[in-house]
Amino acid sequence: MIPSLIAFDVDGVLLQPKSSWNTIHDYFGVKNEESLRAFLNGEIGYQEFIDRDVNLWLGKQGKITRGDFRIIAESIRPNPNFEYLRDFLKEFNGNKIAISGGIDVIVSKVNEYFDLDEIYSNKLVFRNDTLIGGSAVVNPHEKGLFLGKYKGHKVSIGDSEWDKDMFKNSDYSILFNSDYDLEFVDCIIHSNDLKELTNVLRDLK
Repeated sequence: MIPSLIAFDVDGVLLQPKSSWNTIHDYFGVKNEESLRAFLNGEIGYQEFIDRDVNLWLGKQGKITRGDFRIIAESIRPNPNFEYLRDFLKEFNGNKIAISGGIDVIVSKVNEYFDLDEIYSNKLVFRNDTLIGGSAVVNPHEKGLFLGKYKGHKVSIGDSEWDKDMFKNSDYSILFNSDYDLEFVDCIIHSNDLKELTNVLRDLK
């Protein structure tokens, strides 16, 4: 069955960095292992996880503006041969969305390369262009919730176990550019070549 919806993870799939959060952490020179461990252990919720990350940045630099994130985003590139996927999506008649556990200041870079109908991601909050916080929108453990907004045959593409909930709520799942294999997906593409992904999507019937 030809899909009526294609849902993409962003970090590591459409864009090269495997984590937009880590890209920002690296820029400000901070580490969030303690908060990540607490979140994975269920000790804190996702909003608190985001709050801790933002406070790490502010604690290191003090005032942070939108301009800082524009500088970070300048270096972000799509995965190789993105033109093939871009052209395919222009022809595709169904819904084309991104569901990212990443952060909007990086995830929004996909708009420069792909024409998607909707992008769901976590958001930073600014006052007068100055960072004041973050808003949890996409819990990576609950990405499948966004697929529930759409009807029909759904295909999802992700690069890690963080996409498990999205895979489970799809009719066909593609693991792309992953550091390890997952048993519960329908297709595995080991490279980061978007031409290869495009060929798989074109062959879906």
